[in-house]
Amino acid sequence: MSQTSFLEDVSTWTENTCSQKWMEAVPKLISYYEGTTEASKRVDILKLLCSSFLPCVPIEKVEEEVFSHFDKVHHIFDELLQVLVNLASSSNGNNDVEKQLLDVQEQIIAKLQMALSVIDSLQACIQHVCSMGELAMDKIRSLPTAVLHVLSGAYTHCKDSGDIYGDLLTMVSDPLSALFKKTHSLQMSLSSLLDLVKLTPASSDQDIDDMCTVLLRLHELSAIVNSLDVKIMVTTWKTVSRLACQYKDFLKNRLDVAVLVTSLCKQIELAYEYLLQLAPQCDADGMVSSDGDHRAFSKSVKIMGFQVKVLVMFVKEFDDYLGSCVKDLYAMLLTWLRYVPPSLHAPSISPQCFDEIRRQVIIAVEPLTLHLLGNRQFMECLTDCEQELMPELSFPRSLLQLRVLEMLPKCQAEVQDNWICPQVYPEDIQRESILKAVFRSLKCCHVELSLSVVLPDVHCGKKPGGVTLYEYVCTQICGFVGSYPERHFWLLEQCLLENVVCPNLHSAVLAIDVWSFMARYGTADLCRDHVSFIARLLCTLPANPCPGYLHLTLLLRRLIKFMAVEHQEDFIKEFCIKENLSLWSFIPLSTFARAATPQIVSSLTTTATDIMRKWINGPTRTTALTSELAISLGCLSNIYNQVGPLPEGLTASQHSAVLGATQSIWRLIPFKLVSENHVLHQLVCSLLEISSYLITDLENKDLLEILHGILTVLKSNPEDAFRLTATTFLGSLGKKKLDPTFEQGQILNKLPQLFTALLKDRNPLIHQKALEAFAKFAEETSHEAVVPESLQQDSNVREMVVNYLSKIPHIPSETYNLPKYLDQQKWHLQKYMDSMTTASNESPAQERDTDMQEPASKRLKYDSETEIQPETKNKNEDAIYTPLLNKLRDTVARFHELQETSALPSWVTEELKRLNTELGDLT
Repeated sequence: MSQTSFLEDVSTWTENTCSQKWMEAVPKLISYYEGTTEASKRVDILKLLCSSFLPCVPIEKVEEEVFSHFDKVHHIFDELLQVLVNLASSSNGNNDVEKQLLDVQEQIIAKLQMALSVIDSLQACIQHVCSMGELAMDKIRSLPTAVLHVLSGAYTHCKDSGDIYGDLLTMVSDPLSALFKKTHSLQMSLSSLLDLVKLTPASSDQDIDDMCTVLLRLHELSAIVNSLDVKIMVTTWKTVSRLACQYKDFLKNRLDVAVLVTSLCKQIELAYEYLLQLAPQCDADGMVSSDGDHRAFSKSVKIMGFQVKVLVMFVKEFDDYLGSCVKDLYAMLLTWLRYVPPSLHAPSISPQCFDEIRRQVIIAVEPLTLHLLGNRQFMECLTDCEQELMPELSFPRSLLQLRVLEMLPKCQAEVQDNWICPQVYPEDIQRESILKAVFRSLKCCHVELSLSVVLPDVHCGKKPGGVTLYEYVCTQICGFVGSYPERHFWLLEQCLLENVVCPNLHSAVLAIDVWSFMARYGTADLCRDHVSFIARLLCTLPANPCPGYLHLTLLLRRLIKFMAVEHQEDFIKEFCIKENLSLWSFIPLSTFARAATPQIVSSLTTTATDIMRKWINGPTRTTALTSELAISLGCLSNIYNQVGPLPEGLTASQHSAVLGATQSIWRLIPFKLVSENHVLHQLVCSLLEISSYLITDLENKDLLEILHGILTVLKSNPEDAFRLTATTFLGSLGKKKLDPTFEQGQILNKLPQLFTALLKDRNPLIHQKALEAFAKFAEETSHEAVVPESLQQDSNVREMVVNYLSKIPHIPSETYNLPKYLDQQKWHLQKYMDSMTTASNESPAQERDTDMQEPASKRLKYDSETEIQPETKNKNEDAIYTPLLNKLRDTVARFHELQETSALPSWVTEELKRLNTELGDLT
């Protein structure tokens, strides 16, 4: 019997005949199907096979007899789709008559009908096997693969139909619509079939691999339909996630979860960017500037919320089998946090939209982070010390690290150890502890810290408006330190010390605050040991203005007040004042018990005044002695900094000795050398500071000497420290009522010059401090004439001072952008800190105190035995003026002798006053 006759005969068989003869007919039909090249015949054979004979084949043999040959269905369906593309392409480039277009249209419709027949045949297969109830994968192994191939091809054809058919699209829209609906129906049937397929412990490895293949093909299908129909995409991911969770124990070692998670991450990131474009845009004042598409936004954010839930499910269920997708998860989390407040890179959209994004998307950051805590790749991503991120991702990374800190105390000890004390081998990515990583990231958040971005107060709830980034970070770290494992405590101390001595101010202050928390809530013995260690460390280092040294002094000041009284007494005995004078120059006396203060004050004053006399009366004034003098003056300033007219424990005789020695030292200062000699510069700054406390007891001639010296030094462009100290000194002059001596007029003439010079300073800090000092002087002084005279010398200065006193803020130019300015500032600060580190590393002589001194290039070299002398005299000038000055001193001494015997006559007194005025005119 010929093929045609056989097909005609078979098509007339009844159900009983098919059941009786299926073993003979099915192989022939499949042979004819594989042997023919005519598409219409193959489609008819497939339809006949699936509708008439498949129900007759026992379920145990349906895979072997029928479904195993369905790979040929792939070919016929692909060929039909390719023919459709070719027909549409030929018609789009053809300008012939309408009749030919109609012919093409008919051919396209005919081919689409054939494609629909293929889909119907597969649908019939699924419906039949579903009627059998629960199934094993080996009974239908080839069917899902064939169906998924057809689904992918059909959806792709529908998605690209606009490009394929062009002008013909309207003519074939109905059959295309039918194709889409039939395809969707076939997918739903496949989903029902997969729900009936069961994996059991008896399932073979091949069955498990087949299920993995089906899930991966479904995932590929979701990527196709993502831009075609969102509902189908949701349905597809529901099927994948449901089956993956249902058979997790069988699939976990075989399913490539990384592919699924990576695909989800990419889809979510694209949806996230699209979501932000749909949201209503706001201007700088928070007013809506463009409406956006609120309806589309609401729909999109819900769909994205579903995708996020699926993603969380995969990470939760397969957390130990994620593989390479962890980096994609990490990048996605950074992107999420980058584009929502308080990030400075968040777009200007309405707060309601951000709230919706937080509810649907950002809420998943916490569960994702929690499930990734034990993942080594995630640890590497967050603690890689060599990782280079875009600047705008530093803040999101910090937030992510802080979430890890918050979660770690509840984790198992093994997980904590991996984050706190990572074991890194040479071949591994070089990473650091999570605490060090937090400090490193914070150094890159200069702009956010300076702008005080606000985060929710999740701990104490005392600030409903939120807390600044610094407060948030400090609170999180302190909470982490409170539960820090004892076995790793040395790592905590190491990390804090490294950051205290680093040049970055934010990191140093944060480390000091955390250390203070540790001292306050730790044991008294721990606080004592820390104070003793830091004090010994400072004693081994020369006093210097480098950041590391200054930060250590701030830390010591903070920690001493947390010591127990008996430990403070031990500290006083251990660090003898006479041998550790520099240490006591910055320790606030108010931190000690009140009973111990008089003893400390007396000992400090005695030691300091002895050094002052030694410098004044000594045959030479070496740089070493001068440096010691500057430290002793710092100790005295520390004493006088206490509240009250006379510090507690300081006697009147000691005060007089300090005052007299200070006056004598001022007369011996060579002001023209101050800017050239760093040690002398430190001495003058210390002198200005102690003089500001002694201002009410200084005589006019002393003040005139000081003001003259300040003017002299200012002309030689001194360091910032001198100018800052000078502003403080000028501000204290308001408390001084000048006696009506001949020096009074000269003092009042010099004050406007000094105020004007400092108010015009280009350094913003000095300028601000000069404004504050001038305002204080103007409020307290009894010499009101100085105020307007100071303002008359420069109109710009007058305007700035008037605005400051009137509390009128400075209005920047329209082009001024604070975040941009702070970003540039951050770059300059980093460049400066890098230069300091480089200079320190290049100086081998500084190995024992690296990072604790100024860079070698910034530090003046001097011999400790070099003598500091007053200004050098010209030999000719010496020969002329020295004899005259000696005669004048002898005459003054003779007058003092006569005055001790009896009172000077009035006419002599008047004459001396006149001579005094003439001498004043000479100076």
